[in-house]
Amino acid sequence: MRTYVTVRGGRVSEVAADVVREQPLTIHVNGEKFLTLLCSPMMLEALVVGYLWMEKVIGDVEEIARVEVSPVDGRADVTLTHPVTLPTERILTSGCGGGITFRIDHRLFPRLHSSLRVRPADLANGMKQLFQAATQYQRSRGIHGAALSDGTRLLVVAEDVGRHNAVDKVKGQALLEGIPTADRILLSTGRVSSEMLLKAARMGVPVVASRTSPTEMAVALAEQLNVTVCGYVRPDGLNLYAGEALVLDAEPASHG
Repeated sequence: MRTYVTVRGGRVSEVAADVVREQPLTIHVNGEKFLTLLCSPMMLEALVVGYLWMEKVIGDVEEIARVEVSPVDGRADVTLTHPVTLPTERILTSGCGGGITFRIDHRLFPRLHSSLRVRPADLANGMKQLFQAATQYQRSRGIHGAALSDGTRLLVVAEDVGRHNAVDKVKGQALLEGIPTADRILLSTGRVSSEMLLKAARMGVPVVASRTSPTEMAVALAEQLNVTVCGYVRPDGLNLYAGEALVLDAEPASHG
């Protein structure tokens, strides 16, 4: 809780309210320092597990013998069941919070083959559910949300100052709970950039829907990996940028 001043319509008021939290979290794997993430201090075990899986440090949660996370110290210690060589070629992503990834080559990801089909109303309903479930956003704003959906209900929801972190948390929590992510829908309140699209492809997710827009690179990757990307999802419509999983009932508009 913080006290700050608001200026609205020429009137100045002092209010006490929540401000979104952010902190560094340093991940150590088998005693070796891996990297430091800037993140929101909740669902940190899910973040660590999801990030290690996304970066192919682990292939399954069963490879983790122990995870100890200390939000106070900003440290996560992960012990694996086997030795591992950690990736070192870091790529600074376009994510807020200065996200880091080690794998951005789309050739490392297989082209998806999915029979999943969704309607615009399904995505609009999913986005509505995400905003209803985003408790931290409702309290402080300034935070991103992500969710895994089966087209009817949300299976996992996560929030973080970094939109990429939110997706890592979704995958991590899904791993911890034994929830498959393939043939699901990934919903996000943030921009769909290239690393976000590759995270979805790595999860086996054939449909990505966002409250805002994708980047041109993300759309190009989506075309190569057979991922459907929808942006600006609203109750009355959306933009379809790539993919064939969206079922359109509307008649094409005529162009004079």
